Amino acid sequence: MSENLRSYTKALYALDGVVRRVKPDDWDNQSPNEEWSAKETLGHVIWGMRRMANAARDQGEPAQQAEAEVAGADPAATWKEAMDDVFLALDQKGVLSKVVETPFGEMTVDDAIGAFLMDPLTHAWDIAKAAGIEPALPDDLARRGLAMLSGLGDAIRGPGRFDDAIEVAESASDADKLIAFTGRQP
Repeated sequence: MSENLRSYTKALYALDGVVRRVKPDDWDNQSPNEEWSAKETLGHVIWGMRRMANAARDQGEPAQQAEAEVAGADPAATWKEAMDDVFLALDQKGVLSKVVETPFGEMTVDDAIGAFLMDPLTHAWDIAKAAGIEPALPDDLARRGLAMLSGLGDAIRGPGRFDDAIEVAESASDADKLIAFTGRQP
C-alpha cells in the first residue's frame, strides 16, 4: 500500500469517526466554514470522493449538485455509501499509477489522494465543531497536512480557499496548528 493511500484512508476514517457521532438534528448546524452547515460540509467531501472514484474508473466528473443535495436526507448513510465506493474504486490493480485530471492538473491517482487527504481531514474538524463533538484528528496526518499546506505558500489563500493563518502557541497540538494554518480558530 502506498503512503498516500494509507494516509487518505486514515483521513477518511477520521471523518467517519466524526460522522458516526453526529446526531441527526445536528446536521443543519452551522460549521466554522461560514458558507456551509455540517450537512453541506459533508456533501462537499462526498462529492470530492465521488470525483476521485469516477476518475479512478475513467467515468468523468459526477454531476454538479448543491452540497446539501449531495449529502441527501440521511447524511451518515450517504457518507457510508461514498466511503465504500471510493475504497472499491481505489482497490483495483494498477489504479494508483493511473494518470487522472484534477483541479491541480494531471497527476497519478496516488498523488491525487495524497493531495486530497486535506479535504476529509479539515472538514472532519469542521463537522465535529458544528456538532459539538471532539474531532480527534490523528497527529501524524495533522503534521503531514501542515507540511503539505505550508509548502504551497499563498496559493492556498483567498476566496473559496483558506483564510489567513491564525497564530497559535508553539505548544499547541499538531491538529490545532493545522486548523489554525487553514484560518480556523482552534
